[in-house]
Amino acid sequence: MNTTKLMLVLFHLPIFAVAIHAFFLYKKLDLGLKLLAGYLLGTGILYAISLFLWFLHINNLCILHVMVPLRFVCLVLIYKNILNGYVRWWALYLLAAGFCVYSVINTIYWEPWNTFNSGAMTIESILMVILSLSTYVFLMDKRMTEHLRHSLRSVEWINSGVFIYYTSSLILMYFGVHIIQAINPELSRYTWIVHAILSVIMYYCFWKAIWKRKTT
Repeated sequence: MNTTKLMLVLFHLPIFAVAIHAFFLYKKLDLGLKLLAGYLLGTGILYAISLFLWFLHINNLCILHVMVPLRFVCLVLIYKNILNGYVRWWALYLLAAGFCVYSVINTIYWEPWNTFNSGAMTIESILMVILSLSTYVFLMDKRMTEHLRHSLRSVEWINSGVFIYYTSSLILMYFGVHIIQAINPELSRYTWIVHAILSVIMYYCFWKAIWKRKTT
C-alpha cells in the first residue's frame, strides 16, 4: 500500500470514531442532535462499506449515489429545526424532495451509478452553502440567538462544519477536474486526500456540536 492510499485509509478512522461516539450518545440527545447523530452514524456506515469495496478493488462510486441525497436530506432536516420560525418547513421539505428527484434523474440519465456523480455533488454543495450562509445571517438576529439559547454553541459548530466542507468541496470539484486531467493518477489521489481532510474537519465540528450540547 503506497503513502496516498494509507493516508486515505487513516483519514477514515476519525469519521468512524465520531460515528461510534454518536451511536452511544444517541438516546441522551434532543431531537435536533439525534438527527445529527443519525447523520453521523448513517454516513459512517456508508463510508465503511465504500472503504471495504475499495479494499476488494470493486467500484465503490455507487455509494456516492446513495450518500449524497441521504446526507442532504438529513442536513436539511437538521436545518429545519435550527431555522424553525424563520424558514417555512414546507419549503425545506420541498427542497429535500426536489434534490432527491434530481439525484435519481441524474443517476439514470447523466451520471450512471458506477461513475462519479459530480453534478449532484455540485448542486448539493451550492444549496448547502446557501443554507449555511442564510443561517449565519439569521444568527445575527437577537431573537434567533434567544430562540437557540440552549443549543447556540452546537448550532454554530454544525453551521461552521457545513460551511467549511461544502465551500471547500465546491472549489475542490472545480479545480479537481482540471487536476485529474492534467496530472498522473497517482498525484490526482491527493485531491481525494484533501477531500478526506475536509470530511474529517466537518465531522470534528459535528462531534463538537454533540459534545457541547452534552456538556452544557
